[in-house]
Amino acid sequence: MSSSDPSVQRPKILIASLGTRGDVQPYVSLARALHAEGAEVVLATGEGFDDMIRAAGARPLVLPINYQTLLGSTSMREALFSLRGMIQAARDTTRLQQEVAETLYRETLSEKPDLILFNVKAATITIAARKLGVPALPTCLQPILAATSDYPIALFGLPNLGSIGNRASWWAFRKLFYLGIGHLMKFMTGLTGEDHKKRGDLVDGFDPSGGAVLSLQGYSSALVPNASDWPAHVRSTGYWFTEPDAHYSPPPELAAFLESGPPPIYVGFGSMPSKDPQGFTQMILTGLERGASRAILSTGWGGLAPHDLPETLRSRVHVLEKAPHSWLFPKCAAIVHHGGSGTTHEALRWGKPSFISPVFGDQPFWGKQVATIGAGPAPIKQKHLTAETFAQALKDLEQPTYRQNAEKAASVMAGEPGAAGTARMLIKTYL
Repeated sequence: MSSSDPSVQRPKILIASLGTRGDVQPYVSLARALHAEGAEVVLATGEGFDDMIRAAGARPLVLPINYQTLLGSTSMREALFSLRGMIQAARDTTRLQQEVAETLYRETLSEKPDLILFNVKAATITIAARKLGVPALPTCLQPILAATSDYPIALFGLPNLGSIGNRASWWAFRKLFYLGIGHLMKFMTGLTGEDHKKRGDLVDGFDPSGGAVLSLQGYSSALVPNASDWPAHVRSTGYWFTEPDAHYSPPPELAAFLESGPPPIYVGFGSMPSKDPQGFTQMILTGLERGASRAILSTGWGGLAPHDLPETLRSRVHVLEKAPHSWLFPKCAAIVHHGGSGTTHEALRWGKPSFISPVFGDQPFWGKQVATIGAGPAPIKQKHLTAETFAQALKDLEQPTYRQNAEKAASVMAGEPGAAGTARMLIKTYL
């Protein structure tokens, strides 16, 4: 349906994805693909992503929350490391969550989209979809929506619990989720005058026809095989990757380092906070001294500068503030990271083995999946990581079988629909 004729009214698609960059960037890629198919795309998310969204041909709808700032707050840092901290953080952000939900609801009604896509954190948008009478499709970047007996939900670091236990884990997540947003449900009932609990799960979306709602699983079957008991409305799409920027020019120091020797190991933990940034940094540096010939060290977690490197590392470790993963990873030998869905997929996309040191959420799940398919050593939780175990993991990454299995995963990913295939399917099915 792609058309450049301005007289042709384009269908409007509203995408709502709440979270940090890892939660937003895949949806920007999908927005770009939908725009290429001729749709007008509005992407509702928190502050800080406007330029990225506009560059994809979409229009940002900025919600009153900055997740990067929030993640850096004391209460949110504590939430990552204790149940007590999690409960306190939820209390501290109650009003903020309500403001986001209200803004998303009112702006969606104002936009009047023809189709809505949302991630779980933005599930209250289903209320607006019901009022407008338009489809709202749930999406996810990790297995948290489509219940199955084949494996447990990708949260809490659960082992395989058997068919009954696995399915129970999905039920438990739904219960916990609605317990967590109980105040939002009450708030939205007061705002709209409707009891939304009686109209089905918000997480499952809405189809005005009354039929089953298409549920998009935006992760690769190379890591998580399609479940044998998924119903027909559950659709595996593969990950929604960002295409490499052909015009990107790296900093001269980075280019020179890459050209000066064999491919390095990339080491980066994103913006994941640490209880002890200085101690964690020292442990990483000691591990690099013992276990890696060449490495690129990303500074996301704590302000490391090139002059902070020990003299013994300065010739073989490059400190990097940032560079696009889609440009950098193909030039690396292996990837060490925290196990976010995006970094996990990006590493395997280029056939690179990974060592994952997770902190929370779905990260332990991705670490386990990478090890299960033989594309990297077993994960070690960040709180248990030592200089010795880190150095050994770096040496383990040199095993040829890890690279071979990562390359097999890359081949599978290359054949999946991805952002472009998902966009074509959505246009054909709904618009």
